[in-house]
Amino acid sequence: MFEAFRETDYRRFWTTQFISNIGSWMQYVGQGWLVFHLTQSPFLLGFVGFANSIPSIVLMLPGGVLADRVDRKRVLRLSQWGQALSALFLAVMIELGRVTVWNIVGAAIVVGICVSFSSPAYQAMVVDLLDDRSRLPNAVAMNSLQFNLSRAIGPVIGGLALSHFGSFWCFFLNALSFIPLIWVLKRLKHRQAPSTDTSPMFDRLTEGFRYVRQDRIVALLLAIVGAASLFGYPFMTLMPLVAKHFYRNDAEGLGYLMGGVGIGSLSVALLLSIRMPAEKRVLPIIITTLLTFGLFLTLVPLAVTQFQVVILFLFAGASMIACVALCNTSLQQRIPDAMRGRILSMYTFAFYGFLPLGNLASGIVAEHFGIGRTLVMLGSGLMLSAAVSAVVAGYHRPASSALA
Repeated sequence: MFEAFRETDYRRFWTTQFISNIGSWMQYVGQGWLVFHLTQSPFLLGFVGFANSIPSIVLMLPGGVLADRVDRKRVLRLSQWGQALSALFLAVMIELGRVTVWNIVGAAIVVGICVSFSSPAYQAMVVDLLDDRSRLPNAVAMNSLQFNLSRAIGPVIGGLALSHFGSFWCFFLNALSFIPLIWVLKRLKHRQAPSTDTSPMFDRLTEGFRYVRQDRIVALLLAIVGAASLFGYPFMTLMPLVAKHFYRNDAEGLGYLMGGVGIGSLSVALLLSIRMPAEKRVLPIIITTLLTFGLFLTLVPLAVTQFQVVILFLFAGASMIACVALCNTSLQQRIPDAMRGRILSMYTFAFYGFLPLGNLASGIVAEHFGIGRTLVMLGSGLMLSAAVSAVVAGYHRPASSALA
């Protein structure tokens, strides 16, 4: 249990990344609340999420090539500085009373650009933090645990800070949260193997796509992540609408709802960090959790109490993280080092590339038909995706018994 923590570099990176992610979730809560209260528009709420994710469509895959070619630690440091300054800019604008929704859109685009390069580097760098590579599965699971522990804590702190002190503190504390990680990144041992491949970027991308086409289980895992992003994750962007419906103090209620998602996610991440399922059971579990993710979202409009909706989001969060975390772990174990940056950039592209489309579409639907029908639409898309994935997995099982 927690064997990756025996690695000093991994432990230091994990701790400071945890602090940074708490700040990011605080800003996520404050940003959604601020956009909705500035505009009262579900469409603009979805549009800000769209703006945050749209750079990934253009930059995420080149970011994967970069992660295979340059120092990943330097890419991450530059990204952290960009996100910190973006948060500080919004905090200053809020304090001056001059913040507009277009300030938030512009900052979201800057963060999206930073994430497009840092996410592939971050995913590929996990192995660079370890002296003992046998600890890689636990390190991936511990990353998921860290992310979801911050997801459980950050929104609650953000909601309380928002309710009692104002949105300024959500952004300002997020800006400060990047400093420990930037400091640690400069002091990590260099383990990344140097790249001698000087072929053009397009050729390296083509090589990565060729590998995915030949390994159909990898292709299926990437498609499942894309479906979870397109139909599942947009519910997080629209959470202020749910909070407004169920809570009189919607700022505090938003923190509780996001915390419910975080607790569910954290519970599953902790379970996976203690014990991973057997390889032959991984793909069926992934498909099942994609199905239950959709089911719990479709049940939210039927809830009549605050407790019921928090519980439904708790189970939705648990299903969400089990699905995506197991996809990540399977890919990390399956791909060769020479392809790590490019294939994991496809993983992050599958997530971030479809997310803006899901955010934009769900914002439009919520604007015209309400949050209830929007959640039913998203949940139905997830359940249909699970059914298609089950058919594809069954069709390819004889040739892919390692995971199926």
